[in-house]
Amino acid sequence: MAEIFGTITGALNVAALFNNCVECFEYIQLGRHFGRDYETCQLKLDIAMTRLSRWGQAVDINSDAHFATDSPDDKRVQLAQSILEQIVLLFQSSQKTSKRYEMTAEQQDLVLYSENDMGSVSRGWHNRLWELVRRGRKSTGLVKKTAWALYDGKAFERMVNQIKDFVDELEKVFPVESACRRLAEIEIEEVEDEPRLAVLRDAAEDVDPVLAGAVAEKVQTIAGRNSANEVKVEERARIQVGSRFSEAVLVRGIAVTDRTENSVDRAEGKGDARIQIGNRYGGTRLDD
Repeated sequence: MAEIFGTITGALNVAALFNNCVECFEYIQLGRHFGRDYETCQLKLDIAMTRLSRWGQAVDINSDAHFATDSPDDKRVQLAQSILEQIVLLFQSSQKTSKRYEMTAEQQDLVLYSENDMGSVSRGWHNRLWELVRRGRKSTGLVKKTAWALYDGKAFERMVNQIKDFVDELEKVFPVESACRRLAEIEIEEVEDEPRLAVLRDAAEDVDPVLAGAVAEKVQTIAGRNSANEVKVEERARIQVGSRFSEAVLVRGIAVTDRTENSVDRAEGKGDARIQIGNRYGGTRLDD
């Protein structure tokens, strides 16, 4: 694997270095120690990859002549090249740590997760993000990389946080906020149901603030379709403004598209009244 990382960084122009850097994400697997956190961690990794890819698209890295050399004169391109090389070194360090673990661990501790272990919502986002990245990446076809695994949650968090910091730096060197925002909106434009969006928003929160913000705004827009101008509640009455989703809908990943608009001028509840302004999906009750 060391020779593969050496090939990635050696004698490549900046654009090719970037594309190989993005491609490395696809060869990382997660071990069984991640347990219930596996889906969220996999999505965080996918989102980090997507964020880096989005930056490359925003600066037009595969077409701009400034990135077509391995010895750039432009100081900003030199800095970007250095940051990308640091990302490769981060992958290399993480891979070496995993290899050391594999030398001493019991076989049952080396079992890996795959996308088949994900729920349908998380798996859907996983596949969609990879598809978007592959569509925007220009593969060099230089090497066939070998998959490697991460087994430790703390090491995973450190790696993802460092990648986030590196992309933060790239975005400061080449400020493309508006372009990245538009690309993030495109990534979610086909999705209109709150449960799916909420899964992505939660995973993106600490990794990709642009994506998390775009998702949060879209969720708010969807939720805002249900409204009441005046609400009055007395005694044990309960009123909910907005749609409700049962645990089965959320956990099992049943797709829900909530496009309706429900509104009232005044809602008043007394005694044991239960009033909902919105839709209900699954076996939920207001007093659940």
